[in-house]
Parts: sequence; C-alpha cells; structure tokens
Amino acid sequence: MKRRGVIHDKLSYALATMGHDDLLIVTDAGMPFKRDDERTIDLALAPDVPDIFTVLRAIRQDLWVEKFAFIAEGRNPNVVNGVSEIFPDAESTTMPNDWFHHAVDNTAKWVVRSGAWTPWGNVALWSGIPVAEWMSSTGAEPPQEWDERLRLNREHGNDGVR
Repeated sequence: MKRRGVIHDKLSYALATMGHDDLLIVTDAGMPFKRDDERTIDLALAPDVPDIFTVLRAIRQDLWVEKFAFIAEGRNPNVVNGVSEIFPDAESTTMPNDWFHHAVDNTAKWVVRSGAWTPWGNVALWSGIPVAEWMSSTGAEPPQEWDERLRLNREHGNDGVR
C-alpha cells in the first residue's frame, strides 16, 4: 500500500509520468471535454466533491509545479487566491478561454476533472523542477534565467510544500 501522496491509481500514475514543462489541467465540474480519453481522470463525485483545492493540495505533494494559469476572461478571486496559496513558488499567468478548451482536448498530457462547483475553476499546471536540487549534481550554478525560480524555491523550501 502506498504510504504518502496521491493514492488514486490513475492520478498517481499521471503525476509520475510528468516531465519538465508537461501540462496538466485541473478542471471544474462543468468543463466540457472528451471524458472517454485515456488522458482524462474524472474525480468528480458530487458538487464540490472533491473541491479543486483538495485536488490541488494532493497534486502538490507529488508534482513540482513551475507555472500555473487561469482563464483570462473570467477570473475567480477565490480560485486565484487559493491556487496561489497552494503553489506560492510558481509563476502565475492567464490564458484565453479558447486556449483552455483546445488544451483540454488536444495538448494537455493529463486532464483531471474535480467536483469544483464554481465558475472559472480551471487551472493549467506546468510541471517544473526543484532548481537547486536538480543542479546540485553538476557542481555548477543554475543558469541565470532560472534565478527567479531558484529564489522562489529557496523562499518556500526545497520541497516547495508549506
């Protein structure tokens, strides 16, 4: 029996297959997408079960997130604030609604449907790396373009989880 992290078999497998810059999208209960697709993981049980924050906190235990995005046309302050708390060391951005719909059906490596019962409760997550840990075996300093990422990693702990 697995001792920690995500215990849902398909979600655990999905997170284990994520590489640097791979895209995982966590959706609310209302996001339309191809649910019979092998890339989809439907966790929704009832309205807000599981809620998006429960799903994201579980994902946080197993996945290093470098960047996340919300739908630009309809920001939900509760979702924005909650996700920013869960991933304080990741870059935040927005993407157009059309991009989300295209990514869900075409480009995301994995799509996870939560029971989130809220408008614009969709979050795109790009997998990252723990910069200091990743670079430690080289004996070299991280590239300068990783300075901000390294600062955020150090500020929030090497595991990135608070």
